[in-house]
Amino acid sequence: MTDPTCVSFRAVLFSGIALGLSFPPYPFPFLAWAALVPLLHRWDRSPSASDALLEALLTFLVTFAVAFYWPLLHIFPRTALSSAGGLLALPVVMALPFGAARLVRRRLGRGAGFAALVAFYLLMEGGLSRGPFAFPWPLLAHTQSDAVRFTAFAAWTGVPGVTLWLWCLNGAAFALTRARTGRRRAGTAVFLLLALPFAFGQWQRLHRPEPRSSMAVGLVQPAIEARAWADVDDPARVDTLLRLSETLFTPVSARPRLLLWPETALPILPDTAMEALYGRLQAWVDARHVALLTGAITPAGAGAGGRTRYRNSALLFRPGRGRPDAYHKVHLVPFAERVPFVERWPWLEALTVPAGGVTGYVPGPRAAPLPFGDTSLGVMICLESLFGNQARALVEQGAGVLVTLTQDGWWGPTPGFRQHLSFNRLRAVETGRALVQVSVTGLSALLLPDGSTVALTGWMARSATLVHVPLYTGTTFFVRHGDWVIWTALAFSVLLLGACFVYPPSRRRRRPKPTPADLTP
Repeated sequence: MTDPTCVSFRAVLFSGIALGLSFPPYPFPFLAWAALVPLLHRWDRSPSASDALLEALLTFLVTFAVAFYWPLLHIFPRTALSSAGGLLALPVVMALPFGAARLVRRRLGRGAGFAALVAFYLLMEGGLSRGPFAFPWPLLAHTQSDAVRFTAFAAWTGVPGVTLWLWCLNGAAFALTRARTGRRRAGTAVFLLLALPFAFGQWQRLHRPEPRSSMAVGLVQPAIEARAWADVDDPARVDTLLRLSETLFTPVSARPRLLLWPETALPILPDTAMEALYGRLQAWVDARHVALLTGAITPAGAGAGGRTRYRNSALLFRPGRGRPDAYHKVHLVPFAERVPFVERWPWLEALTVPAGGVTGYVPGPRAAPLPFGDTSLGVMICLESLFGNQARALVEQGAGVLVTLTQDGWWGPTPGFRQHLSFNRLRAVETGRALVQVSVTGLSALLLPDGSTVALTGWMARSATLVHVPLYTGTTFFVRHGDWVIWTALAFSVLLLGACFVYPPSRRRRRPKPTPADLTP
């Protein structure tokens, strides 16, 4: 007889490894199409909600060990150590739907339990994308960020729809491996779930509207080592960026209209020195008739004890303008950039983790595009590009192109910087806009609405690259209607929970074991 503990361990290990390998930069996104099947078998047979939750937790811990170990390699040991807390907490959150859905299954049966599992998982991912602790990096849909031939429908559903599609695939594969009858129906479902998104993607490529125009943009990647970049008082980085930018003006016929510098490119200086730097950059863009969008650390007034507070900002210098336009980062990385609820309880500031640059940023008021000529720039800084609703809101307000300014060099040449660029593909697909990313150390690239990459600057490549960014005008269904998949999951979850209170627990009718008298002829 097979040891149930051994069976559970194998299922957890297989699902966790397969799911981890489906995230980029591993080239196996197709593993996510069935990675959850062994875990679903265990969930279906779990004797209790706590067992289902524990097995799901162990699965996601394995997933994180395979795909998301890289935060532990931060250049600052204290930051690396503090990352362990998040790497342990996120799998707990992701496992909660399995325990809750097991309770629904006990009351309403297998079918309702599986439906609850999908709905609860979607709500959980919606929670990872909202609120003060939001950190949407491990969304299930991100496994498909490089599978661009299957994700075109994200323009209608957003990332939640891709997660729902993966759950349907895993559910159909589960039925295919479990059912004694009806395997033909389950096989047909698997085929359709793969064929229809692929066919839609091909149709979308053939019927994508032409851009109304294009804009020459220079991507300036300084390739400065992370420890040097963490010295936020050093103005030498500006000289490096200016020297690289100058190379884009020869020959004159290929000059850019807009230059992009990465996150926190402008240092912290005393007030007079900062004004002088701003004046120098304004004179430079005036002389070359080019706009400059750059990351910067900007003062945000005095805080408790008179200590100066700062914002993680993007500044747009335009020819003939006296002062730059500014956007301030709204979604700050929990604990690394800002401790949640620190305004109410200032003592929480002691929990801030120094992750490079400034700790304890002040968030911006709202996400709004920066006007630029006949279009607008939808700027996102670092982690913000993982929030589909922010990109959607920027396009809804008129952004003609999305821009990500980032510094992904804190973890060295680990999967983190590759994952960030890959996940950004889904922002381009969701919104129907080209997305330009510029990084300190790499990767810098132009991504198109079909998910393809036009230009790519590699890791630690010091360069200034000219790209022609197409400008689109139409809006996608997702931009117009937002997270309708999440709201549908919420309504469905409410109905299921209501049914749990109305109907008695579902119990299988078991035939009584035959007694010796029953066996007597």
